[in-house]
Amino acid sequence: MVKSWNRIGRGGSVAALALLAVACGQKGERSATSGGVEVNGRQVSVRELEKESAQADKAAQKGVRVLASSGMPTLLPATVGGHARTDVKTALGPEPGMAKASARYVKGSSVFVLEVTDFAAVGSLGASPDAQGAVTERKTATGYEKITTAGGRMVTEQWDNASKSGRYAIVVAERFAISAEGSADSVDVLKAAVETVNAARLRALAS
Repeated sequence: MVKSWNRIGRGGSVAALALLAVACGQKGERSATSGGVEVNGRQVSVRELEKESAQADKAAQKGVRVLASSGMPTLLPATVGGHARTDVKTALGPEPGMAKASARYVKGSSVFVLEVTDFAAVGSLGASPDAQGAVTERKTATGYEKITTAGGRMVTEQWDNASKSGRYAIVVAERFAISAEGSADSVDVLKAAVETVNAARLRALAS
């Protein structure tokens, strides 16, 4: 099972380092994106979600407002890949101008946690100019770990086929961190969960 990302302190550099902290030694073989995942009762394309989310990132750059923690749970899908949402939580802080919402998604013995954090006044979470376009990847016996940066978006992806568990996380608009971590049928379920939150959040900000 991969480790969750560390508590993020004040300042963009600290936050970015914390989000880049990934578990080493996880075993797995890279899983191909199938493209079809159930979200809120309908089949969606993971590739289309990623495309929509990336396009919406640009809209969010034009002007953003701090999200109220009370409204953030509405950004979390009710179901993803047959996993039902439970234990929705919201919180402010630990730094001023931060808001967070999370929920557990359960399907039999498979459980993952979806979390969205607005860092607002904490500072820029974007990758440094030198890191733009960078790809770091490590394959293991039964899985992989990968970090990519492009267009101001940082993506951390891990998957272990043996345990059917992993993590998918993105940093967008230099202030939002969205992650899904735990067990699922495939990494596509974690991707769909994250990209669905991202698209919904960005549409709300751009309106």
